[in-house]
Amino acid sequence: MTMLFKILIAVLLAALGFSGGLLGCTILNKIPAPWLCDYDEEPSPELLSGKRYDVKKNGALLGAFLGTALAAIVLTNGITVLLAFEVIMCFALALVAAADAKYTIIPDQFTVAVAVIAAVIAVADILTQQVFIKHWYDPLLGALAGGGCLIILDIFSTLVLKKEGFGFGDIKLLAAMGLMFGWKYIIALIIISSFLAAIHFLILIFAGSGKIEEGKYLPMAPYLCMGGAVTIIALPWIRALFDLYRSVLDMEMLP
Repeated sequence: MTMLFKILIAVLLAALGFSGGLLGCTILNKIPAPWLCDYDEEPSPELLSGKRYDVKKNGALLGAFLGTALAAIVLTNGITVLLAFEVIMCFALALVAAADAKYTIIPDQFTVAVAVIAAVIAVADILTQQVFIKHWYDPLLGALAGGGCLIILDIFSTLVLKKEGFGFGDIKLLAAMGLMFGWKYIIALIIISSFLAAIHFLILIFAGSGKIEEGKYLPMAPYLCMGGAVTIIALPWIRALFDLYRSVLDMEMLP
């Protein structure tokens, strides 16, 4: 595969991603209003109006992130068997991120979609490349590790910090993503997502007063979704770190 061909595919996927951002906002404007509410809440007039996202403004922003992610995946991972599935997954994660960023809610329907896509990727992966998934039980371990880590962090936050750390929607989302990534890469995803959240939080702090309201929680799903995309993009380097760790461990076990 020549670099020129890879760049051409990256440009095409960037354009597809940008169009996907516009389509994503259109979908978010059309889905039933109760999807974007908590179970015990009534939809607001804004939700009922169907004018939740500005397709030109919000769609362009969402499309820019999605297009950049898709192009980067091709440039770092090449054209693989999993590429089409990863494109679909990134689109689903973009919808989740947009919904949680504005309405602090992850529709269960989106989580189910992510879980189904992740399961399909896991099956395709184990039958072909075995990039994320090496064994049949890795998706189960990934789901347990993803959801379990957030449950532990939420318990710690509740007991020590005296406030809720993560919503149940975040836990379900990460468990769904774990089906695709397996336990090793879902842990890498959590670390990357936490790093992205910390950077954004610091930016908001240094940006001045009024950026963070007292008692207001930052939605976590956007960081988890970006962390998922970054994990795919940075796959060659993450794998190299795992290999380095194993080699160091083997050296320490030598007599």
